[in-house]
Amino acid sequence: MVPAKILLINDEPNILRTLRRNLTSRGYEVSIAFDGEETQSMISRTEFDLHILNLDFSTMDVDGLAICRQVREVSLAPIIVLSTVGSEKVKIDALDLGADDYLVMPFSMGEFLARVRSALRRWASYRDKKPQKANLIISEDLLIDSDARQVTVNGDEVHLTPTEYDLLYYLAKNEGKVITHRELLQSVWGPEYGDEREYLRVFISQLRRKIEQDSLHPQHILTEPGVGYRFT
Repeated sequence: MVPAKILLINDEPNILRTLRRNLTSRGYEVSIAFDGEETQSMISRTEFDLHILNLDFSTMDVDGLAICRQVREVSLAPIIVLSTVGSEKVKIDALDLGADDYLVMPFSMGEFLARVRSALRRWASYRDKKPQKANLIISEDLLIDSDARQVTVNGDEVHLTPTEYDLLYYLAKNEGKVITHRELLQSVWGPEYGDEREYLRVFISQLRRKIEQDSLHPQHILTEPGVGYRFT
């Protein structure tokens, strides 16, 4: 079995050393980029399965969020963001720019490794394009082809990240049913999740902008206040 390729992005040697040691000891192939330029160079040569970006650069003036955007522009592979800053605004900014997960430091190594496994499971499912039970889901102008993991609106293909697709597909295959926040998080991100409602707010907003005729008055993904979401 080919080991998953992981890129660590930051300039803090102690954090990089700790993360790298724990990842390599579990069989992952780990590379390191110290800034945006190195990140760009490395992802142009190697297709990584996971990017782990620590926003807190210590030795140079680097915009970590800009790197997050830069990675997402050229790769669909998951991005886990790490930071000592736990404010909701920074989390939302990172998710808006393409991150799939946000982990506040300090964290336990067990939690970190669980997030890594969850991200790699989602990526493997997307990369392998495993067929689902139903081939097509059609809802007026929206078509979801689960074999090809392709979404079209009025015949035009819509570009979705793997996480956006998984979220939309889970809602669509449960059409008409109210899906709670916890069920959505655990079904899409993994059993380690459940309280990260800001993830859903950001990703649902992104989906609405891409598939709804009017994202402010959605017809497909409806909010059930205080409970979750429903696909119609």
